[in-house]
Amino acid sequence: MSFDLGLDGKRALVTGGTKGAGAAVVQALAAAGARVAATARTVPKNGTENIHYVAADLATAQGCAKVAEEVLPTFGGIDIVVTVLGGPSARAGGFSALTGAEWQEDKGMNLMPSHR
Repeated sequence: MSFDLGLDGKRALVTGGTKGAGAAVVQALAAAGARVAATARTVPKNGTENIHYVAADLATAQGCAKVAEEVLPTFGGIDIVVTVLGGPSARAGGFSALTGAEWQEDKGMNLMPSHR
């Protein structure tokens, strides 16, 4: 059984799109007809017709700017954003075991780019 998701020609941006769940999202969007920009710190050397990879660290303002500067002119805009990037670095014990600095680092990685 297949479904027409109405994604033919849509422009998608997937963060963390080269491994695991992110790579699966990229492949599913491309298979459904979307043009996909996928970001990660390291990317495959060759994309495909519908997938454009951008090497950037989105934990930094410079990485975010690089993605915007490369993807927007190439795609002419974005219709879909899927954020797969991120994950806690918390040790056992979850948030209550984190120091204030560790909490800020995790929050920064997942919510706000830093100026590193």
